[in-house]
Amino acid sequence: MKNTIEKQIEINAPVTKVWSALTEAEKFGDWFKVNFTGKKFEAGKQISGQTTYPGMEHIKMEFVIKDIKPEFYFSLTWHPFAVKPDIDYSNEIPTLVEFKLEKTATGTLVTVTESGFDNIPAARRDEAFEMHTGGWEEQLKNIQNYVGR
Repeated sequence: MKNTIEKQIEINAPVTKVWSALTEAEKFGDWFKVNFTGKKFEAGKQISGQTTYPGMEHIKMEFVIKDIKPEFYFSLTWHPFAVKPDIDYSNEIPTLVEFKLEKTATGTLVTVTESGFDNIPAARRDEAFEMHTGGWEEQLKNIQNYVGR
C-alpha cells in the first residue's frame, strides 16, 4: 500500500531565505497558491485560507501547524486532495506533511514528506496519493522559483 510521498529539491538560496518562504504564512501562500494574508503559522494552531490556484478557487485550505523548529523542521497536518465542496472531510484522519531543510554547498536541500495515506478512506486513497505525488513535484518547483526571485 502506498502510504508516504517523499520529494526533494536543492534550491540555490540560503537556508534563512528558504525557511522564511516556508514558514511565514503570507509567503507560503504566495508560492503554494493560498490566500493567507494577515495570518501567521503558529505551532498547535489551525490556519485556513482560500486557494488561489486557477480553477481551484472554491477550495478552502485548512492546516494544523504541528511543529516549527527554526531553520530545520516544519510540519503540518491536512486533509489531502479535499477538493469536493459537498464532502465533509473533517472525520478523516489527516496526513502529516513534514518539511526538512539542510544546508548544502550551493544552498538548501528541501525534503518534503507526506505520510498517513493509509488512513484515508479506500475510495479516495489512490487518487489523493497520485494527485499529491504530482502536486509536491509542482510545489517544490514553485518554492524554488519563489525563493529565486
